[in-house]
Amino acid sequence: MPEHRPVALLARIGSTALAAFGGAVLGVIGSFTHQSLPPLGVILALVTAALLLIGVRATTRGRLPTAATALLLGGVAGWLALPSASGSVIIPANLPGYAWSFGIVFIALIVLAWPAVQRPRQAAPGSITSSAEEDKDRTAL
Repeated sequence: MPEHRPVALLARIGSTALAAFGGAVLGVIGSFTHQSLPPLGVILALVTAALLLIGVRATTRGRLPTAATALLLGGVAGWLALPSASGSVIIPANLPGYAWSFGIVFIALIVLAWPAVQRPRQAAPGSITSSAEEDKDRTAL
């Protein structure tokens, strides 16, 4: 039985790394496209960021993968907001730029603060807490 713990730990590390990589990729894509088709571009970029963060939060256990995703998403967007050596910026200081930069933080805070949904646990067939009808429904499948 102790052999399952390292596999579960590796799976958690892998899912966190994969989710964080997805956040970094979306940070680059959203940063380059949020200025296109104003205001539709920033709205689509923020909706995509919200869907990514909600999806990671819903499919993984705990808040660590979601926090890693949000950190890389916001970190990449923040890095692209800095001026380069030539003085050009990817995220300018205008309304869509501020909406993209601060919208990521706002969405991440809401998704991370949202309480975990407790799924009802099903009782084992024949246990005291399960009824005869539930046992019949389970065996019918």
